[in-house]
Amino acid sequence: MIETSYFLNHLLDHGFTFSTGVPCSYFKDLFIALEKDDRISYLPATREDEAMGIASGYFLGGGKTFLIIQNSGLATIGDALTSLAQLYQIPLLVIVSYRGLKPDRDFPEHSIMGDVTKPVLDAYQIPYWIIEETNWKVVLDNALEVMEEISRPVCILVKKGVLSE
Repeated sequence: MIETSYFLNHLLDHGFTFSTGVPCSYFKDLFIALEKDDRISYLPATREDEAMGIASGYFLGGGKTFLIIQNSGLATIGDALTSLAQLYQIPLLVIVSYRGLKPDRDFPEHSIMGDVTKPVLDAYQIPYWIIEETNWKVVLDNALEVMEEISRPVCILVKKGVLSE
C-alpha cells in the first residue's frame, strides 16, 4: 500500500491545494489523511459530476485541484467532463477507484464497470494510467506532465489495496 502522507506530499510538491470527490472505500485512508492535512482543502461532493464542476471552478479561480471518484462515477461525469473540463481545457487529475476486477467482483454493478472502465475513458478521450505501489511516483509524474501538456483531465486508476487497506 502507498503511504497516503507520501502520496499527498507528492501532490503538494506539484502545486495541488484542493480536492473534491465522492466517498469510496478504496480511498478510506486517503480521505482520513485529507481531513487531517490542512495544506490541501477537501470539499466532499454528492455526485461525481458535481465534483467535476467544483474542481473546474476552483481551477478557473486560479487553483490546482484533483478529484477522487469511483469508476462507476465515470458514467455520471460524461457531460461535465466533455462540455466543461475538456472543452475549456481544464487540467484536472482524476483519481478513480478501479472496481470490478478480480478478486473484488463483489457486486454486479462493479463487475460491469470494471469491464468498461478503460473503454469509457477511451471514448471520453481521457489519458489514463494504472497506479501501483511499486511505480506510483513515476506513473503519477508522467500523468501530471501529460495533464499540463494537453491542458485537459487525466485519470489515475487505483486498484483495491493500493491507497487504502
